[in-house]
Amino acid sequence: MIRGDDADPAHAAWVQSASDDERILFARADRWINYPRAVAVLDRMDELVAWPRNSRMPSLLVTGESGIGKTQIVQRFASQHTEHFDESRQLVTHPVVVVQMQSAPTDRLFYIALLHAIGAIHSPRISTADAIFLAVRLYRQIGTRVIVFDEVHNMLAGSFREQRRVLTQLRWFSNELSVSLVCLGIDAAREALAADPQLARRFGMIQLAPWAPDADFRALIATIIRHLPLMAPTLLDAAALQAIIRNTRGNTARIFEMMADLTVRAIVAGTECITPAAIEHWQPSLREQSLVG
Repeated sequence: MIRGDDADPAHAAWVQSASDDERILFARADRWINYPRAVAVLDRMDELVAWPRNSRMPSLLVTGESGIGKTQIVQRFASQHTEHFDESRQLVTHPVVVVQMQSAPTDRLFYIALLHAIGAIHSPRISTADAIFLAVRLYRQIGTRVIVFDEVHNMLAGSFREQRRVLTQLRWFSNELSVSLVCLGIDAAREALAADPQLARRFGMIQLAPWAPDADFRALIATIIRHLPLMAPTLLDAAALQAIIRNTRGNTARIFEMMADLTVRAIVAGTECITPAAIEHWQPSLREQSLVG
């Protein structure tokens, strides 16, 4: 049985004093909730930040279907390693940089994306060579240790030759600056990186599979319900947990959507808890049903 009656006292006090509208806004708002699977990925990323610089920096590939939680983990990681002013060097350092991989990127677009990720100012007509030199100089100057490439599977939209060129640039940039890479994408991302065996050998891999009714899932649900802005405890049995997985197909985004929806309904109806019956009958909105079913 999963219980929701052991919330933080400060949170419980706020729930009792907040208005219905405030609690509904809280239920709908984006916020980070620690759960074991995410913590394991974050711990591995933190190891890369602390890794001593060498000629073959280790890297990490994180794969999983859309909505499984990759982007939220990266946002949390970046928020824990924000830019700061280095007094000894009298400049701003940026240990972690997040880059959105473009579809079918050319060498020039690849380096322009790197420049945009750190807010670098450059000519709109900058040449490929100048973009490369500027990116190397600036990334070395700001002391970057990990570069995260989100949606790395986008490179598959290009020709095989274009894919190989981008992979070559990834490997070269990592070598030149002695930085680790973290690449995120759907399962096809493995295919993208495998096209360059020299690069692929540097990558460890973590696959975020859809949730199953195991201890990690029970820990996730227990954490979620501890943070619900409801006045009565939520009690969920094994059948309710199975219903959550069945109705969301084990997708992290859908699980959080379900719990937010049911929380709002419980506040509006005055029941003040999420019941197994409500979970059993939950359906996504019409706009999203085709994505789930």
